[in-house]
Amino acid sequence: MRQVLAALSLVLPPVIPFIVLMLSSPSISLILIAITLSIGLIGLLMGNLSAESWVALIMALIISVMSQGYVPYILHMALIPSQGLTAFDGSIIIIEYSLILSQLYNNYVRYMREFSSRGGYDKDEVNNALNSLIKWILTFLTISLLASFTTYYVITTITVPLVDPFTALVIFAVTYIVISRYLLTKMKSQS
Repeated sequence: MRQVLAALSLVLPPVIPFIVLMLSSPSISLILIAITLSIGLIGLLMGNLSAESWVALIMALIISVMSQGYVPYILHMALIPSQGLTAFDGSIIIIEYSLILSQLYNNYVRYMREFSSRGGYDKDEVNNALNSLIKWILTFLTISLLASFTTYYVITTITVPLVDPFTALVIFAVTYIVISRYLLTKMKSQS
C-alpha cells in the first residue's frame, strides 16, 4: 500500500490539472509538469513527498487567478481559455487529493518506523493493520472526492438558479426559527 500511496502522490499533482492546460499552451504545461515531477522526486528522496503537491497547488491557483476576472484583460492574455476554466478549477481537487495521499504516505512511514523500533510488534501484523487502515481511509477519501466533483460540476453547470439567494436565505431562516422554537418548547415541556 505504501508504494501505491507514493505513486499516486507523485503522479496526480502534475498530470491531471496541467493536461487541461496542455490544450491552450502546451509548452508552459510541459515545463510545469517537469518542474512538479522533479520537485516530487527530490521530495521523495528527502522524505517530504507533500512538497510536490504544495507546489502544484500554488501553481494551479496562480494559473486560475491569472485566467479569471479582469486579470486577462489587463495582461492581454489568459493561460486558460474561458471554456476550459471550469475543468481546470475542478481539477484542483485532484491536487488536494494528492496532498492528502502524501500526508497518508508520511504517516504510514512514520507509524511503520515507530512500531518496528519499539519491538514486541510483528512487522507483518503492523503492515497488515496499516494497510487496512489506509484502504479504509482511501475509500472514504475517494467517495468524498467523487461527491466534491459531482457537487462542483452541478453548481457550475446550473446557470439559472431556481431560487435567488435572498429568498433561499429567508426560507432557511424561517425554517431554522420554526425548528428551533419547536425544539425549545419541547425541551421546556419535558423539564
